[in-house]
Amino acid sequence: MKIGLLAMSGLRAHDPRLLELGMRLPGVLERGRVLATLPSLGLLYLAACTPPGHELHYFEAEGNGGEPAEVYSCDLVAINTFSAQVFEAYAVADRLRAAGVRVAMGGLHVSVEPEEALAHADYVFLGEGERTWPAAVEAMERGDAQRVWNSAEFGPIEIPALPTPRYDLLAGRPYSRFPVQTTRGCPWRCDFCASNVMLNRPYRKRPVADVIRDIEAIRKLRKRPFIEFADDNTFVDHEWGKELCRALIPLGLNWFTETDISVADDPELLAMLR
Repeated sequence: MKIGLLAMSGLRAHDPRLLELGMRLPGVLERGRVLATLPSLGLLYLAACTPPGHELHYFEAEGNGGEPAEVYSCDLVAINTFSAQVFEAYAVADRLRAAGVRVAMGGLHVSVEPEEALAHADYVFLGEGERTWPAAVEAMERGDAQRVWNSAEFGPIEIPALPTPRYDLLAGRPYSRFPVQTTRGCPWRCDFCASNVMLNRPYRKRPVADVIRDIEAIRKLRKRPFIEFADDNTFVDHEWGKELCRALIPLGLNWFTETDISVADDPELLAMLR
């Protein structure tokens, strides 16, 4: 099959009250511009987990919510979206299906509202997709794929077994930042955080050697890339965080991440982060 991976990137808000509360502030707008230039790590992982023998293409949605014309040449298009972009994603999915292209959808919103997504997609994926996606692709080839694929039925993802995301699919594209995941989930259970919806498995840390392996794959595309660690709480485990820092320091990279304020309790970790 020819499989397209379509990312709905950027930071969008359509709620007037949210906009009034600050979504138009300069810092928020700048963060939106950064997100718009950040490829979808989830789709790159799906590409890495796709069974061999398929032709893979990575696409970004247009700034106005449209889709590149090339996606219509695909047999199957996987769309990953958050709630802020979901109506644009549904509109793209509807157009693709009307043209005879099969559509798979996943992400935070779809995991919470699968019945809503089923009105716009042939297949929906709930939760983490690295085990459900290859099984679904094989079933699609046989012609007997079910419509809903729930990660809870496939067991937890073995984090040390994760392959390197298919960063090579981004070659030739003008990305300013590249995402790398070092951990999944978070040991805390804050009621405002979407991590508990999507990643209801225990907090998991990747081997530091695998994180460096992924960074080296990116450095084949960009000599000095800017790395965005796509984690919920990168340095919540202070000792593991120091191990990561020891591996990162010799690389001399610029990077960004999110972590909780407990790093302030560990002067040694703060010094290493600097």
